[in-house]
Amino acid sequence: MAQTSRYSRTFDLHSLPSVHSYTLLIVAQFDFLCGGQVIEATKAIVGPDCKTLLWFCSATASMIAHFNEYELAAIAKEIYEDEARRDGRTMDEILPQVAGTWNGSDKLSGVVVKNPGVPDMYDYERVAYAAGPPGRLFSQIFVPAQKLAKHVEGYIITSGSYLEPIGVPYCRAYYKKRGQELFAIGMQTHESDFSEAVHAAAPSNKLISSFLENALRQYGPNSVLYISFGSLFFPVATPHLVEAFVNTLLDLETPLPFIFSLGAQMVSLPKELVERVNKSGKGLVCDFWVEQRAILQHAALGWFLTHGGYNSVTESLVQGIPLIIWPAGAEQPVNAALLSAEPNPVAIELMQIRTGPQIGPSLRGGPKITGTVEDASKEFKAVFEATRSVRGEILRANAVKMAKAMREGRAGEASEEIIRLARF
Repeated sequence: MAQTSRYSRTFDLHSLPSVHSYTLLIVAQFDFLCGGQVIEATKAIVGPDCKTLLWFCSATASMIAHFNEYELAAIAKEIYEDEARRDGRTMDEILPQVAGTWNGSDKLSGVVVKNPGVPDMYDYERVAYAAGPPGRLFSQIFVPAQKLAKHVEGYIITSGSYLEPIGVPYCRAYYKKRGQELFAIGMQTHESDFSEAVHAAAPSNKLISSFLENALRQYGPNSVLYISFGSLFFPVATPHLVEAFVNTLLDLETPLPFIFSLGAQMVSLPKELVERVNKSGKGLVCDFWVEQRAILQHAALGWFLTHGGYNSVTESLVQGIPLIIWPAGAEQPVNAALLSAEPNPVAIELMQIRTGPQIGPSLRGGPKITGTVEDASKEFKAVFEATRSVRGEILRANAVKMAKAMREGRAGEASEEIIRLARF
């Protein structure tokens, strides 16, 4: 969405001593999801003096590959014009394949790809297929987004060097050479999340509140696993692995109490499995919208299994809650690799849940990825054991440190960046 104002209310201007003490030019801010569709029309209306910025609300590490490294439309055109490479396909068929491989061609080939500050990976590791192949949607989003990226004077990112000590400086220097600015305004979530003294009220839903309180009494603090794939994603391509995950939880000798939120429309579990969970006393399946922040702020909550979407990552880390990441689509594999990487990981990335072209070896080592229920179940059990081991303690300590760094970053680096943006 394009926003035109003397300063954008999207930004938290908490650090500005007085917004009115600055003389600001009109700035148009575009969400990368739709800004490419309207950038030319906007510039025609507001004139050449209007500065334009692209808003990117995810880890900085994937920006260059998303917007700048591969020109999707040009690559698709080149393939289409070569009869042998075209192989009978239409342009409408080629372009989604180019956008879905994210490697500069129309096929995944196992070439090593790089993202600043993230461990190198094979190209097929960077594209998740759990929510289904990227397909036409990717091309519809990123072809216009790349057009937008060529026009803008700068980028606004919701990250900081405390999370991406390599990625943010690297991208800032990269865009500087292109004549564009990068403003790292910090991770965004509700104001109360950043206050250590203020906590959300208990979840208003009595089932959830009662489950959490019972778990706190029976198993102690940090004992509950919260599961949510967000509002837009779910591993629809691998429902058998989701069922195996839940069954593994139910079969643990020492229970790991869990809440599974089925908030998104595409999310579902077999009725029989839902009934088994809710009768077990070990878990609670919620087929309704839940108050995620209230759950994450509860003393019983210990871990968050997520698809790795940036909003969920932010809400969890600001509470010092470590993550288990099951990437479903989009840039989530990059987020998972970033957050699980040494030297200060805050997450465990699931590997055996991969499907389709992702099945195969990982450049980061470990067992060959098969995507079978048997191997996935072994990994699930090992991860659950890890949450209650020294490794789990280290990840929790790192997440607590990250929460502190996020608060300090909000008051320091992010505030300075917002002031720099206001002066831009």
